[in-house]
Amino acid sequence: MRHTMTALLLLVALIGAACSGDDEPATTSIPSTTLGALDTTTTSAGDTTTTSTSPPAGVFTVPDYSIVERIEGEDGDIVVVQLDPNSYESLDSEDLINVVADVVDRFPPIGELHIVDSDAAAASVLIDSPSASEAAELADHYFVRLEEGARIVFVNTFSDAGQVILGS
Repeated sequence: MRHTMTALLLLVALIGAACSGDDEPATTSIPSTTLGALDTTTTSAGDTTTTSTSPPAGVFTVPDYSIVERIEGEDGDIVVVQLDPNSYESLDSEDLINVVADVVDRFPPIGELHIVDSDAAAASVLIDSPSASEAAELADHYFVRLEEGARIVFVNTFSDAGQVILGS
């Protein structure tokens, strides 16, 4: 019993010495940037649901876009995204990668994604054999697709950018 009491007293003294508070508190500083959340608006009309996003005033993250079609699939949904041409002055491949990443992050699961910037291109992008006028519209207004949930393939005017793996 005496050994137990001695061991317990020694343990209390050791804990008290360890928590004396003589050491400086350990801190780590990491610079960070916080962006405001995007405003999201969802509207439904019949069987169609449209989700639109826009950045808060003063913050530019990605061009404004709407999800104009979403088809559920076992390996992720097929999504058609329409950019608002009034929300940007020019586009480059980096802008399109940012839109793809934003849509994939915010609206999972996505297996296939197509980015266009016109109503006619949005209506034509999933057609297997588009007509000549539909193909001409796609040539001017269809920019990028996401395949297998990760491979970004640039098309038409952006085809020189090739392919990129999302997240790499």
